[in-house]
Amino acid sequence: MKNSWTGGEAAPLELPEENLAVAVHRSEPGAFERLIDRFESPLYSYAHGILQNPFDAQEVVQDAMMRAHRALTRQYDEARCAALALRPWLFRTVRNLCLNKRRSKRHQLEQPLESFDDGRLGPFVRLEGSELERKQEVELLRRAIALLPVEARELILLRFMEEMSYGEIVRTVGGTEAALRGKVFRSLKLLREALAKKGVTYAV
Repeated sequence: MKNSWTGGEAAPLELPEENLAVAVHRSEPGAFERLIDRFESPLYSYAHGILQNPFDAQEVVQDAMMRAHRALTRQYDEARCAALALRPWLFRTVRNLCLNKRRSKRHQLEQPLESFDDGRLGPFVRLEGSELERKQEVELLRRAIALLPVEARELILLRFMEEMSYGEIVRTVGGTEAALRGKVFRSLKLLREALAKKGVTYAV
């Protein structure tokens, strides 16, 4: 498998005991390639979920990776790298770059989640069916998510697609865990409404 950054063969994925931030800081062979292999795809999915534009999402992820490399190798000492919560840190970097890009394009502000009723919904339900049916359901879900306000989109992506804990999401987007839980519930309510408009009454 080719690495999309270096053009060489993709490095093996990070071992559970490896601290990737420290490995990159020490300029260990293949460390930055392993970081890219592990995080490039989920970071791109997250950026695309916010920006709804594949070219902008790719640009943001490339910028985020370069900033991460600079920070880990030049700006942070080893103790800071060792203590770094790497995944939320990378997602927060991508989030900030996405919001900056949106502002630079002068997008209109979207309605905040606080203005929506705080409904209580259950988690995603894994549906049975053929491979084609599942692909169709995933596509419907993707299109429904694209209709949501940007804050709702990113929370659904982080909580349910990336399966981040609430603690990790707080480190990514800020705020408190209690407030975040309410926003996630409201995001799910909006998603259910978006799916209902497409004739889908299940999935959330």
